[in-house]
Amino acid sequence: MAGRPGEFEEESMDAFRAEAVPFEELDRGALEGRFPSMNFQDIPWAMFEPGAGALQARRGCEVVWSAVQEAGGQVIVSTARPVVDANGACQGVALADGSTHQADVTVFAAGPWMPELFPEALGSRLEVTRQDVFSFGPPPGAEAHLHLPVWAEHATELFGDDSFWYGIPDGLSHGFKLGEDTSGGPWDPTHSERVVDPERLARARAYVSHRFPALADAPLIDARVCQYTMRQDAELLVDRHPEISDLWLLGGGSGHGYKLGPSIGEVAALAIHGDGALPEPLRGLRLLD
Repeated sequence: MAGRPGEFEEESMDAFRAEAVPFEELDRGALEGRFPSMNFQDIPWAMFEPGAGALQARRGCEVVWSAVQEAGGQVIVSTARPVVDANGACQGVALADGSTHQADVTVFAAGPWMPELFPEALGSRLEVTRQDVFSFGPPPGAEAHLHLPVWAEHATELFGDDSFWYGIPDGLSHGFKLGEDTSGGPWDPTHSERVVDPERLARARAYVSHRFPALADAPLIDARVCQYTMRQDAELLVDRHPEISDLWLLGGGSGHGYKLGPSIGEVAALAIHGDGALPEPLRGLRLLD
């Protein structure tokens, strides 16, 4: 949804057309008829993708965990740091129990902990930000809100041009979930307390009250601090460590890392098992470019 459709929306539609992804353009009248529980007073236009949905990241990770074990792999829960010899070659990883696991090639994909693990290589290239998410409980009579589609919008009329909101109406069967994609400021994933920002909660309530009037007084039933690992221009990172041979770094998901995971893994595997080169359209993933 967009109060003032702009470049983001136009580029999205161009991408959909190029890949033959079905979508509809809906004006305010069509939106009000299809989704009567939402307030579209300041929304003249929206793009509806009938085949879209939400990926449940926690469930997906559990499935991957099980699949690795069933295939004979090993999953170890531990802190891990690279073991580098005197020649600058990575020999594997050292775990919290003092053990060392050797490898021909080592890949670190540690999300928001990447700048902490590799401060010299990534400290100025990746920024971790806090992103608060909230879940509200629809009151009796407003349960229809749980059956809305997943949605997103540039809330320009409410909070300015850089405000972007998204929601999963029935997030893991745990209420009406929404979050603000706008940067929440620097974040330390190791030492910061995961207590949501009261100002962010107030903004979330203001947004819900405006866009979903029946939820204006809905109780907050869950709130969490997540994090984005941002790279300049929200690019991804797939590259060798600039100084340590046979060590690869993956990251910079900028809030999209999970849903792009299979493609990132495929690109990384091709580069690692090949000559280290990336196809021309993907050169922006390189660390030093």
